[in-house]
Amino acid sequence: MDTDPLADSVPPRHAIESDEEEDEYNPLRPQPNLPTEIDVKLVGTVANVPAPGLLIASGSLGKYWGRGVQLGEQIAAVMVNKIQVGLLFQPSWTKSVILVSEVTTRLPLWAMHPYARTILDAIQPKNIALLDTYAVPSYISATRIAFIDAPLRYLTTDAPPSAFTSLAQPFAAPNLIQSTSAAFVALRAERMATAVLVLVPAEQVTPLAPRDLAPSDFSHWNDAAPWTATPVRTAHALLAAALGEQVTTWTEPAPEKPTAAQTRKRPTETEVGMYI
Repeated sequence: MDTDPLADSVPPRHAIESDEEEDEYNPLRPQPNLPTEIDVKLVGTVANVPAPGLLIASGSLGKYWGRGVQLGEQIAAVMVNKIQVGLLFQPSWTKSVILVSEVTTRLPLWAMHPYARTILDAIQPKNIALLDTYAVPSYISATRIAFIDAPLRYLTTDAPPSAFTSLAQPFAAPNLIQSTSAAFVALRAERMATAVLVLVPAEQVTPLAPRDLAPSDFSHWNDAAPWTATPVRTAHALLAAALGEQVTTWTEPAPEKPTAAQTRKRPTETEVGMYI
């Protein structure tokens, strides 16, 4: 029997379910209800607000970078629906507040903007610099670039500091930043304030943001870092330039080789919150 494609009827079931990826958007498939409320709180005390600067290092790269500097003891935490997402530090070697973000859990899209807004409103930084990654395999450019040759890239709301032009290349259209870093940069642009995002090349494409905010996951805490020291050390220098500070030493972290006891017992959120 022939089917009229213009008929006003419910599509057959196979049209919704066949050849469909689990995370792929399908307008014919009922969408789960997104949460209507989000509770973002900064727990702890940040001195010297408004802060001269805010440095945000995200994800596994943020953890790796943080282990190469002396962050000291955690002074505050950023909680999203009672789950710790951000760790705040104020080490003596910088005037800026440091936020190590999304190390043990990732924010869904619906939580990124409120998270960024709450942090910016609480810390009120004069300058902001961010450290994140971009996926080399999906980066669109005139010529294909191998991962080994991929440069550091940057995205800024204003003209970049002079150091950037020789050490990094612009993150160009039509490429997009889809991480929480984009929310920070967009909010700073709306407020006519400066933000500089430094992007380290990543060999693999980052999975899409999760639909829901998951509890902290430490199962990969002791995994070997997929980063090399040279680009991260250069990114460290660019972050200092973006904040108008002197470059401090960044030391390559020792390889993470968990002992048998560490393998049996993963760190708790309290243990991670004290030091990185």
